[in-house]
Amino acid sequence: MMTNDVNALEIDAYVDDQLDLSRRFVVETHLSRHPDQAAQVMADLSTRSALRLMAPRPAAPPPAMADAAALLPAAPLRSRWRRALPLVAPLAAAAGLTLVFLRPSGPPDYVDYAVNSHRIAMMRASMVSQVETPKYDAREIATNTRIAMPHFPADWRVTDVQLFPTERGPALVVAVKTEGGKNFSLFALRDRSRAPERPDAVQEGAESVAYWRRGDMSYALTGSGEPRLMDATAEALTRDWS
Repeated sequence: MMTNDVNALEIDAYVDDQLDLSRRFVVETHLSRHPDQAAQVMADLSTRSALRLMAPRPAAPPPAMADAAALLPAAPLRSRWRRALPLVAPLAAAAGLTLVFLRPSGPPDYVDYAVNSHRIAMMRASMVSQVETPKYDAREIATNTRIAMPHFPADWRVTDVQLFPTERGPALVVAVKTEGGKNFSLFALRDRSRAPERPDAVQEGAESVAYWRRGDMSYALTGSGEPRLMDATAEALTRDWS
């Protein structure tokens, strides 16, 4: 029986072109009734196309190497800094053998939004056709979105400010450059998530993310530094609020 319920995982699968025709129809019908989500999907599709245009097409590996690579398990999406990953166990299923990585705890879902928005901000900064919006008024933002922001250090220069749509409402993404030339972005969402009240940090590919919660607000600081550095920077932010 086909259900009309659509979740975030299915929308991601739609963007990655991993759904059959019937489910694509359900997702497209859902998006036609939810303009905010539809806009986000179009942004994701645009980002994917831009990355494909910028990335050189890799040469096909020799058949023997491809066969060997197919037998290797996929790497985990996140590596924890403060907690080691538990042991993984292969589970047999009718469709084949899949490795499932089990963790007793992990970052909340909004961290994925934070990482994606950071990467988009960095992409915008490198594209001449994308005009950045560096004007930042924390009081105006709080009035219109009820998103509270911490004070930034004096040596941080705001380079871009964007509202980023999520399933839980609009999030604010502020990209900054430090006096030392480091690029960070702070993601803020009005959502009482399960993030800890003191920052915790994870590695997300080339980036590190420190995430935390303050009352009904959830935050994530993303950058290319080590998780320990990101955690310490986030700790400092939690002590100085607008």
